[in-house]
Amino acid sequence: MKNLIWFVVAGFAGAACSATAEGAAVGDLTHQRLTQLAEDIVYTSARLYPSEATARGLTQYDGDLETPSEKERADYIARLSAWQHQLAGIVGGRPEALALVDRDDARLIAAQLAQRLNALRIYRQDRKDYSWGANTVVNAIFTQLQFLPVAGRDGATAATVDRAWSDIVSRLSKSPAFIDAAQRMVTHPGHLFGMVGSEELAGAASLFNGPLTDAATAHYGAGSAAQQEFLRARDAALAAIAATKGYIDAHVAAWPENFAIGRRAFERMLQEEQLLPYASADLERIGQELLARGWADEAWLTALAEHQHLPFGPASGGGMAPAGPALIDFYRDRIAQLREFVTTHDVITVPAWLGEMQVEATPEFMQPVSPGASMIPPRLFAAAGTGYYFITPPVSLEEAAAKLDINEDFDRDRILSTAAHEAMPGHFLQLSIARRHPDFVRRIQDSTAFAEGWAFYGEAMFVRLGLFGDHLDGPLHAARWERVRGARVIADVRLAAGEWSLAQAAEFYATQTTFSPAAATAAIAGIATGPGYVTGYAAGRLQIDQLLGEYWQKMGGRGSLHDFHDRLLSYGTTPLAIVGPELLADLDKPVSAVRAAANY
Repeated sequence: MKNLIWFVVAGFAGAACSATAEGAAVGDLTHQRLTQLAEDIVYTSARLYPSEATARGLTQYDGDLETPSEKERADYIARLSAWQHQLAGIVGGRPEALALVDRDDARLIAAQLAQRLNALRIYRQDRKDYSWGANTVVNAIFTQLQFLPVAGRDGATAATVDRAWSDIVSRLSKSPAFIDAAQRMVTHPGHLFGMVGSEELAGAASLFNGPLTDAATAHYGAGSAAQQEFLRARDAALAAIAATKGYIDAHVAAWPENFAIGRRAFERMLQEEQLLPYASADLERIGQELLARGWADEAWLTALAEHQHLPFGPASGGGMAPAGPALIDFYRDRIAQLREFVTTHDVITVPAWLGEMQVEATPEFMQPVSPGASMIPPRLFAAAGTGYYFITPPVSLEEAAAKLDINEDFDRDRILSTAAHEAMPGHFLQLSIARRHPDFVRRIQDSTAFAEGWAFYGEAMFVRLGLFGDHLDGPLHAARWERVRGARVIADVRLAAGEWSLAQAAEFYATQTTFSPAAATAAIAGIATGPGYVTGYAAGRLQIDQLLGEYWQKMGGRGSLHDFHDRLLSYGTTPLAIVGPELLADLDKPVSAVRAAANY
C-alpha cells in the first residue's frame, strides 16, 4: 500500500529509463497488464451496476438493475481495494522507471479507483439521496429510449430492436424492487438532496406516459398482449416513483442539510481524483480573476455600445432567432456555420467520420432541471456516433431579449456562443474524437477539467477569431458567462467546505451574475449536490491556455493553432496534468502521426 500512496501523491516524479530490448519487453507487458486491469474495472462494474453500463453504451445489461444491499456495497468497496493493490503490484517499487505513457495510465487508473472509493466512503450520496433509486430508473429508461436502435442503421436489425424493447420492459418490471432496496440504503436522508430529487421525479410521468408509451405502442401495436405487458410494467414503475416523491415531499422538511463534504475531502477530490495542480484556495483566486475579467469586459463593451449608439441584443447585428418549429432548423444552421468557420479559419481538423448531431427540444421531464441548452454525446462503447443537442425554447423570445436573459438563447450570436460550447468545436466534436482512442485507459477517461475546459476555451476562441464581427451581443454574452464560471468556482469551494449556507451562496451568485434569485437558487442547488464539477470550466481553460503558451514557445515559428488543437484532442478526455507533459514530449512527431495514433 505504501507504493500506491507514494505514486498517487508524488505523481511519479522522475525520468523514464532508457529503452533496451529487455526494457521494451517489460514495457509491453506493463502496458498489457494496465489495460487488462482497466478492462476488469470497467466491465465488472458494468455487470454489477447495469444502469452505469447503459450510460456507457454496454447494452447487454439493459434489462437489469443493480441489487442495492449492505453486502453488495461492502463487497464493491473490497473489490475496489483489491484493484488498488493489484495496481500497486503492476507499478512495483519504482514507478519512475516506467515509460511515460504507462506511468500516466497507472495514475489515471489510480484516480478513477480513488473516485469510486471516495464516493462510497466519504461523499456517501447513496446514504443521503432518497431519490437516487427512482431517478436512476428514470435516467436509464430515458437513455434507452433516446438511443433506441433503428433497424438498418449502425448494424441494427429487427431482432436488435425487439431485444431493446424487451430490455426496457424487463427493467421497468424490476424497478419497484430496485427502488425499494435503494431507499433502504439511505440512512441519512438530506434536505437538499430530497428537494432536488423530488423536482426531478416530477417529470417522470411525462416521459413514461408520453414519448415512451408512444414509441412502445408504435412498436408493439395498440391492444397487443406485448403492449399490455409493457403498460403493466410501466405503471408499476410509475407507482414506485410516485410513492418515492410522495415520501420525500412528506418528510423532506425534517431532513438536515448534509451536502457539504468538508474542505479536506474537497482537496483530496481535486488532487487524487481530478489530478488538478490547484488547491481549493488557488481555485478561489482563479474564480475571482474570472469575475474581474467578466465585469471589466462588460464595462468596455457597454462603453463601446454607447459610443456606437447601439443596444445589446438582436439589434446589435445578430438578429432575433425565429420562434416556433423554425427554431430547431435555425440551431442546425448555426452549428453548420460553426463547422464551416473552424474549417475556413484553419482552427482544427473536423474528421470526415464525425457522426450526426440531432437538435431536439428538451423533453418536458428534463426542463425543470435543464432550463438552457444541454448535450448528450455519443455513448462510449456504442456503435452509433449520434449525439443529441437539447434546447429549451424561451416562452417568449422577445421577453428574453428585452431582459438579455443569460439562460435563454434568443438571437443568432447567443446561439452561436452556446453551440460553440456544446457542439463545434466543444463537447460533440471533442467527445466524438475521444471515444475512438485505441488506448483503453485513455478512452474511458472523463475529466471534467478537459471536457468543460475545452468547451469554455471554444467560446472564447470565437470571440478572439472574430466570429461575431462588429456585433456586440456575442461578446457581452461571453463576458457574462465568464462571471458565471468565476462565481461557480467560488460557490463550489465554499459550499463543499461547509463555509457557506445555500442562501449565502445564492445571494452571492445572483449578485455576481445576471441570474434571477430563483435561477441562482436552482444553480446553487446543482453545485451543492455535485461538488467539484463546476470548477472544471475555469481550471480546465486555464490549463489549456498555459499549455498553449508552453507549446507556442517550444514550437517557435513551426506552431499553429490548428496543430495545437489537433494534438490536444488526440489525448482523449484526459486530465490536463497528464496531457500537458505528453503533448510537449511528442512535439517532434508530425501531427498527422499523433492523430493517427489516436484514431482521430
